[in-house]
Amino acid sequence: MKKLNNYINFGLLLNAIGIISSRFNLLPSFTQGVCVGLGLTLILVGIYAENHDLAKLKNYKRNILNKALGK
Repeated sequence: MKKLNNYINFGLLLNAIGIISSRFNLLPSFTQGVCVGLGLTLILVGIYAENHDLAKLKNYKRNILNKALGK
């Protein structure tokens, strides 16, 4: 089995937090939904990143961040 990338690892962590929170009512419903939704999104991006190059996406995010910070 190949090593999981960071997107999948953080996605699994957020899903675990969401599942534990739903079981023991640790977080409000909205925060729990955000954890689960973001976790699933990160898992899907990680699966996509296994077979495709994400360099264009990284450059796009970097350009947006530089424009927002005024660099």
